[in-house]
Amino acid sequence: MVSFPAGTMFVKSICGSKFVKIGEKLFEMLDSLVEEIGEENVVQDITNNGSNHVLADKLLEEKRPHLYWSSCVAHCIYLMLEDI
Repeated sequence: MVSFPAGTMFVKSICGSKFVKIGEKLFEMLDSLVEEIGEENVVQDITNNGSNHVLADKLLEEKRPHLYWSSCVAHCIYLMLEDI
């Protein structure tokens, strides 16, 4: 999903079941999406805070310093409630 001033738009669906637990592979997927959408059109990436996603987004921020990563609030709340 991509959100921009005119609204939210579905871009594509990717089956990541074979690489979802590998941060470097997630990075490659995210980087190719940024390339496809256009680096100048991407500001932020929001994912869960699993170590694989944190690594992928760290690599993405190293390659593209103007991009920012944010943890998904819904996922964080779910984890907090799970601990309770």
